[in-house]
Amino acid sequence: MNKKTIFISFMGLLCSFAFANADTSAPAAIKEKKIVIIGATSGIGKAVALEYARAGYKLGLAGRREELLKELQAQIPGSCIATLDVTKPNAQKKLSKLIEELGGMDIMIISISAYNEFNSSTPESECNKKTLAVDLLGFYQMASFGFTFFEKQQSGHMVGISSVDGLRGSAGCPVYSGAKAFISKYLEGMRNRYIQHHIPIAVTDIIPGWVDTEHSKFSAMPGTYWVSSTKDAAVQIVDAIKRQAKRAYITKRWALIGWLLHHTPDFIYNAMGGF
Repeated sequence: MNKKTIFISFMGLLCSFAFANADTSAPAAIKEKKIVIIGATSGIGKAVALEYARAGYKLGLAGRREELLKELQAQIPGSCIATLDVTKPNAQKKLSKLIEELGGMDIMIISISAYNEFNSSTPESECNKKTLAVDLLGFYQMASFGFTFFEKQQSGHMVGISSVDGLRGSAGCPVYSGAKAFISKYLEGMRNRYIQHHIPIAVTDIIPGWVDTEHSKFSAMPGTYWVSSTKDAAVQIVDAIKRQAKRAYITKRWALIGWLLHHTPDFIYNAMGGF
């Protein structure tokens, strides 16, 4: 057992009670009927779509890969689809058409990342440019459109998928962690705006730890821990959205890591090589 594992295990025993109710939630809302999911073709986005489909929600599914969207649509009868690239200027127009076809929108879920498009041979500069284009600017383009839609409607629920990597600057992927930090702070700022102006729009920041997806098998990587399946992650995400949580760690025990990332002094964090 290495020092990082010992440290995390020890802090887990100290702090377990503190995180029993880590998600800050509002009262449960009336069940919304129309949900738009951006990034629905794989990973967390797809798992959440399937979870909502089982509950009978009406879904609008958006993603870059048309063939995968059509496959998912075949699994979810009655769903609407839109092929869009969040980095392109026409993405908002395509999103608008999807919402119109769906007949409106009560919840928007944005689950996008360029992370899965890279491999060990991809130059770092290319990774960084793509990450900023998708995870930061692409997210903003979709979320800003959604917020404007909800403001005109005077109701709605915005849900963004960020990451625990956004809680502290990562030595291994500083641009990625910076992009995810933007998502969390942008969502927090919009939530505060709506609260202060008494506008009934909910905003939820979903903060996943390691989640196994089609392209990223964290459970097979050395040094990883608390790895979740997309199915288990989706169940907890849907529950957090139902409760209109302000923020929710996925899975819930990652709230411990969130606390440690916020409170561990730099000299300890860097001596451990991060965690």
